[in-house]
Amino acid sequence: MSQAVAALWASIVRTLVPIIVGAVLGFFASSNIQIDPEFENLLSGALTALFTTLYYVAVRLFETYISPKLGWLLGYAKSPDNYTADSPAKHKVD
Repeated sequence: MSQAVAALWASIVRTLVPIIVGAVLGFFASSNIQIDPEFENLLSGALTALFTTLYYVAVRLFETYISPKLGWLLGYAKSPDNYTADSPAKHKVD
């Protein structure tokens, strides 16, 4: 697999994993709330977006400030700035 394809795959995985986690948490959170059926989808979508954002931000903070190894919680252990050998983050511009 080429480096570009590997980088693309890593970015896709690191995007989809928080969405899936957010959807599952949103489903479980909204399943115990009794509301009007016409607002059920809205609530589920809002909770999914909220949990997805919270999960992603928390894992990125843990990965940045605690240990880069925690990136596996996003499905792929490398942070976005390490996907390619020619990453702009590796070349400091003064």
